[in-house]
Amino acid sequence: MKQSLRFIAILFVLAFVVNSSMAQNPTYNLVAKNFSFGTITNPDDALYFDVYLQWTNSGSVPNYEYAGVQLYWSFNRNVLTGTTFPPTLNGGTSAIPDTSEFSFKIVGSEITNSTLIPRNPSVWTATSPTADIMRLAVNTFPGFGNGFNVPAVFPGIKVVRMRLWNKLGTFNASSLDIAWRNKPIVFFATKVFAYVGTLNTEITTPNTHTVEYTNDPLPVELASFAAATNRNNVMLNWSTAKEINNSGFDVERKLTTTNEWTRVGNVAGNGTTNETHNYTFSDRVTTGNYNYRLKQVDFNGNFEYFNLSSEVNVGIPDKFDMSQNYPNPFNPSTKINYDIPVDGKVTIALYDISGREIAKLVNEVKPAGYYTVQFNASNLSSGMYFYRISAGDFVSTKKMVLIK
Repeated sequence: MKQSLRFIAILFVLAFVVNSSMAQNPTYNLVAKNFSFGTITNPDDALYFDVYLQWTNSGSVPNYEYAGVQLYWSFNRNVLTGTTFPPTLNGGTSAIPDTSEFSFKIVGSEITNSTLIPRNPSVWTATSPTADIMRLAVNTFPGFGNGFNVPAVFPGIKVVRMRLWNKLGTFNASSLDIAWRNKPIVFFATKVFAYVGTLNTEITTPNTHTVEYTNDPLPVELASFAAATNRNNVMLNWSTAKEINNSGFDVERKLTTTNEWTRVGNVAGNGTTNETHNYTFSDRVTTGNYNYRLKQVDFNGNFEYFNLSSEVNVGIPDKFDMSQNYPNPFNPSTKINYDIPVDGKVTIALYDISGREIAKLVNEVKPAGYYTVQFNASNLSSGMYFYRISAGDFVSTKKMVLIK
């Protein structure tokens, strides 16, 4: 009897081992998609894309628990401008500031209930076999079982959102030509891992690795973008042929001699429409040469840039002038514009109704140009006041009204 029980036990163990060895591993789709240009310091110096993982045989195997991926892509180095290509590794881990000419970095993930361990997002642009390759590994901790459950619903889970940053230049019109590096490539092939039971198991099936380039229309199709100047007032005008999910436009400006853009205003968009829409924005600036651009922002936060094709030149005034303060009446702040056609001493003084000087708003030498002075009257009483400009032979007096 004991021998029979032992025999049955052995058969049970053998059956379990056979069934375990014949158990079907999870299958999956791995896709790189959502390619778009973004910005860090320039409109198109960064390329963003996502990597999604979808479980495809959910009805026949236990939960697909994510263990890790090793992701390798070949790409066309000609998309990068302004860089050199030393035969060394460029890039670094996500925790170390990148110092190379271009970098490959994780900027997001939807895997939330596992500790992700990103390993060396890197870019090689060297001689074979490590030529023009982007590489990333994303594993989970602690390394046995209890990984993230990969969903079977399309498109799956966003394993990573990646950013390729071209620090010394931008991306040109060449095709990216990104492609998975898959087996039987000997050097640096893409691999996918899952926990089968508690074992970290490679389940790589290269035929399910895809790259998805979409030809969807841009969120906004810009038909025109132009600027006109009237003295120091810059009028921007642009038109859209159609819009998709358009929240609006941030208007950004910079001096042509600098790299720092400043947001100077916002114009609301028209959501989704196939009709032509015209937009305008007015910007008052001082003498100088300027660049302008529009940052078109979707309701979901995505954005793209449209650059004004030519710079805007604001010269010096051809005569002295001082404007009426605005707003007027005011409480408690108001602005005064004044124009100076030549370098010289400028004084703008404030007087009360009795003619007593109570403040100097401007009292210094100014180079020729357009200026604005802001005055805060929070320490004054309501009433009528006068302000006078003296610049060379030019003298002008106007009144303002403070109402509290």
